[in-house]
Amino acid sequence: MRNYDFLVIGSGLAGLVFALETAAKGKVAIITKKSLYDCNTDYAQGGIAAVLDIKDSFEEHVNDTYVAGCELGKKEIIRQIVKEAPARIQYLIDLGTKFTLENKDLDPRLENLSLTREGGHSQKRVAYSADSTGHEVMTALIAACRKNENIDIYENHLAIDLITQHHISQAQHFIPNITCWGAYILDITTNEIEIFRARKTMLATGGGAQAYSYNTNPDIATGDGYAMAHLAGARIVNMEFVQFHPTAFYDPEGNPFLISEAVRGEGAILKLKNGDTFMHKYHPLGCLAPRDIVSRAIDFELRKSGDKHLYLDATHIPAEKLKLHFPYIYKKCAQRGVDITQAPIPVVPAAHYFCGGIITTIDGETDIRNLYTAGEVACTGLHGANRLASNSLLEALVISWRAAHHHTINDEVEFPEILPWLETTEFNENEWVIISHNRKILNTIMQGYVGITRSRRLLKYANSRINNIYEEINNFYHHNPVRKEVIETRNIAIVASLIVRSALMRKESRGAHFVYDYPEKDDVKYLKDTII
Repeated sequence: MRNYDFLVIGSGLAGLVFALETAAKGKVAIITKKSLYDCNTDYAQGGIAAVLDIKDSFEEHVNDTYVAGCELGKKEIIRQIVKEAPARIQYLIDLGTKFTLENKDLDPRLENLSLTREGGHSQKRVAYSADSTGHEVMTALIAACRKNENIDIYENHLAIDLITQHHISQAQHFIPNITCWGAYILDITTNEIEIFRARKTMLATGGGAQAYSYNTNPDIATGDGYAMAHLAGARIVNMEFVQFHPTAFYDPEGNPFLISEAVRGEGAILKLKNGDTFMHKYHPLGCLAPRDIVSRAIDFELRKSGDKHLYLDATHIPAEKLKLHFPYIYKKCAQRGVDITQAPIPVVPAAHYFCGGIITTIDGETDIRNLYTAGEVACTGLHGANRLASNSLLEALVISWRAAHHHTINDEVEFPEILPWLETTEFNENEWVIISHNRKILNTIMQGYVGITRSRRLLKYANSRINNIYEEINNFYHHNPVRKEVIETRNIAIVASLIVRSALMRKESRGAHFVYDYPEKDDVKYLKDTII
């Protein structure tokens, strides 16, 4: 057993900010299943949305967020997060984050940051670091964490389950409210399972887009936080709203990467393979419409033409500007044989971000005592039915900082006796196909039946198949020693089930959830959250 004051599961922006801020209050353990850099934050290209220009206003940012979320977001939550954005960006600057400046000779202050505009925004309000904002933020946070003597970092460690009433000795007295005392953690290199006991646990595990075969996420994004919280008894909300990013580099081998919305913000245009533009037919903002609208428009046009992809054309933008603002995208595209200054980029939508998640307050609290969440795994009410571009890093930053400074963070905790993990000894290699085969089937079902556009018939079919697959995986899980691939496949199955169940509950189309059977919004019956 390892004893800590604070256990952080996940190493993205949300987890590392929480770790840094709580390290002044006690001993912190950071658990990450690969390296610290393997997280959705590091993949984030665009930037962090904040009101930093005198021509902009908090209310405009609030309204843009609310409209992009199809009026399902909670305005009081949106307003609070938006108002705290400038102070939190200054916090990142103070830690050493190097944002792109209006002029490289200026001081790195808020008023000197270069700002760009992305889809759904009425103003230029996205602070960025070229096209690798997430990586720059991670570099500063990781350096600060490694220097902090109160923070221990455990790479190649995977959380299996939160330690709650489900795991403590039945001989002990009943504790009425579900409480978290840490987690059972698998050391992936040795396959040994340890107890990490902590007063407070932060789930900052990111999203679960690996449930889909075509996605923009790193391979660690298997929905671990959603699954663990659901198994422990927390409420999960709005999982039907899976945001597909409109522009992922099209690769017939299935290895996409993100083409930032900021490229369209600088003037790039979506075109069909025959060269025609089309976004003006779907929204007044054209190529800068909210993501759900752009993704559906692309999906519709591709279905109509039968093409596998279309193009994002940036060739009319000055070459030096493209290379300076988008060095990562320029290099990645060049590696795939596309010079973006000379030729359009082949793109297609890909699963990208979960707008729903674990029900979470603005201070990061969940239904489960001593358990906090922040980042993509949490659902605070900011995004509603569709996330506004560059609001994700903002939410992770604000919520994790608030959680670390919440008045309950220093509360003492009475620990029960925590039993060792009950491990079976014999691994059945002959049944390993249950894991390897079913993960591929889950990806295929989600991509084909629970994508950008849906039908209730296919959702019901997916629900039945996923339930059967989960039973097979769960049976294997209970009869074999724990392995990383087993846990991840179990978690993907749980997340897939949550998405499909939520989608069946919402008999309307709103934001990232479009169902042919109910193509219109229904504010009378469904202007509310979908809770499981």
